[in-house]
Amino acid sequence: MAHHTALSLTSSPDVTATTPRICQSAVSLQQYLVEAATRLRQAGIDSPRLCAQLLLCHLLKIDRLRCTLETEMELTSAQVKAVNLLVNRKIKGEPLAYLIGHKEFFSRNFSVTPDTLIPRPDTELLVATALELLPASPLTFADVGAGSGCIGITIALERTSWHGVLFDLNPRTIAVAQANAHRLKATSRLTCVQADMRLAPLQACAYDLVVSNPPYIAECERSQIMDEVLHFEPHMALFSSENGIACLKIVVALAAPALKTGGLLLLEHGANQGAKVRRLLDESFVFGGICTRKDLAGLERCTLAWKH
Repeated sequence: MAHHTALSLTSSPDVTATTPRICQSAVSLQQYLVEAATRLRQAGIDSPRLCAQLLLCHLLKIDRLRCTLETEMELTSAQVKAVNLLVNRKIKGEPLAYLIGHKEFFSRNFSVTPDTLIPRPDTELLVATALELLPASPLTFADVGAGSGCIGITIALERTSWHGVLFDLNPRTIAVAQANAHRLKATSRLTCVQADMRLAPLQACAYDLVVSNPPYIAECERSQIMDEVLHFEPHMALFSSENGIACLKIVVALAAPALKTGGLLLLEHGANQGAKVRRLLDESFVFGGICTRKDLAGLERCTLAWKH
């Protein structure tokens, strides 16, 4: 899966040796938060206090409310040392979601690892569109290039009579999706399958919905990607050949025979790819009702089409 928020000219800050270090001895939670937030702020990290708080919550296995209320809680030197390691990794650019092991999507926490793309808020548009356009009655769907499973699992949880299959090429990635489905109690209606999207074993005319957030960043855009994304998120989930369109083409070719007549195809794509995706679908002579929806930033993000 790929997403436009990966694109930016921002680089990670240079953390110099003059950055103050938090002491390794025992300290109160409040004192640690102040000192950690200062380090993160000096390193150019967004929302430094929140970041420090989330790292502490993760390490101490407490929620944010307790972290806010129990400011005099004393951290042991071992705890300080452990959270310092997390702070240092964040300062070096590692995504917060990988450090704490999860990311919220559609008001649920999904486990993520460096084998999965980190879910983005704008990808919720795919889920919201599926829920809006399709009936709540029983149906079958496929999530192609599932990653953490956030799209397919969310759809299944929001529509308890729907059944789906989630595909991803990387066995470690599909294992994360399976674990998320199990933790969120969706396994009875979902099947997670390791498969190349070009060879995904989808039955003909068997699906009411095919949804995909495939890799769609062009190789020529590599220099524009945030260091945090480029250095830590899986490239196979980000980049696609043919100027970013190759994987989108594969999904369209896969969905055409797999969808039932009247079935819906939903594709996430780059902000400048809407016209290309609409043309691709139109030239397939399989789909109609083609239109593109905009994301939270007002950028073309999701194109839908119905099988004739």
